[in-house]
Amino acid sequence: MPNTYTFNDDLSCSVVSDDELSFVNLPNYNPTTGNLWVSEEEVKAYVDEGNPNLWMKYSDLPTQEQLDDRAAAANRIKRNQLLADSDWTQMNDSPLTDEVKTAWATYRTALRDLTTHENWPNL
Repeated sequence: MPNTYTFNDDLSCSVVSDDELSFVNLPNYNPTTGNLWVSEEEVKAYVDEGNPNLWMKYSDLPTQEQLDDRAAAANRIKRNQLLADSDWTQMNDSPLTDEVKTAWATYRTALRDLTTHENWPNL
């Protein structure tokens, strides 16, 4: 099976290797020369030259679990910062009314409960 090419109008493209284990995303120009591609055949000839640094293995891509772990870590950092930024609202000497303090407390509880959200960590 030959490589599978998906071209855009500007001749940038994605290529999946014939064994379907690797891929490459090419811009609308030759990465070696910097010249714009003239034709699809030129792109194919470049790929067929066999530059091993051109290809990325699908196995090199992060797994969904790794992506979720990264998203969770980023969400926790943001959540913790929001909690820290609103700590003052719960202090005894806060100038807020009891009603406003309660609203802030509800907000802070929702922040703490984010990890139990059904879409966690992809909110």
